[in-house]
Amino acid sequence: MNAVVVDTNVILAAKGMSEQACPDCVVACQERLNEIIEGSERVVIDDDWVILREYIDYLEDDDSPADPRNGAHFLEWFIRNYENPEACAQVPITPSEDGTGFEELPDVFSPFDADDHKFIVVAVVYEDVYQKKATILQSVDSQWYSSRNLFIENGLIVEFICEENIRHLHERREKRRHSEGR
Repeated sequence: MNAVVVDTNVILAAKGMSEQACPDCVVACQERLNEIIEGSERVVIDDDWVILREYIDYLEDDDSPADPRNGAHFLEWFIRNYENPEACAQVPITPSEDGTGFEELPDVFSPFDADDHKFIVVAVVYEDVYQKKATILQSVDSQWYSSRNLFIENGLIVEFICEENIRHLHERREKRRHSEGR
């Protein structure tokens, strides 16, 4: 069975809670999460539930009904299934001594947003434990898109669900950086 690490921004985009996600991206994220619910893949999280707690925070912040097409539906399904080994794999991660990261994070990814480290670490540890790769699902984070070659060079697989949307965001960000002289 294939495994995926679901970045929270995929869930937020599916729920319509990401202003960066165009309407096509929202639908693509909804469809991708529904594929997981239908049993085509196993979700990978950490055994300290850092990712699960983040998911729960977004579920609790949402008053909308669990529409079968949106991220809230995925969250509810996942909350019911995170202990089911057919639906979820939990891998051990080690918080760093200073509490700002994880021991398993490859140094090359240290400059990434600290909130994203957990997704990278879980994919790395999953491969170490299961000798299989877990695909990281990403929707609209342009830093991930601009680092796509870095992921490839380090043996990590990232699926950009909204590739056209994220490419557009990346190009806008790069244009802005160049116009500001960075």
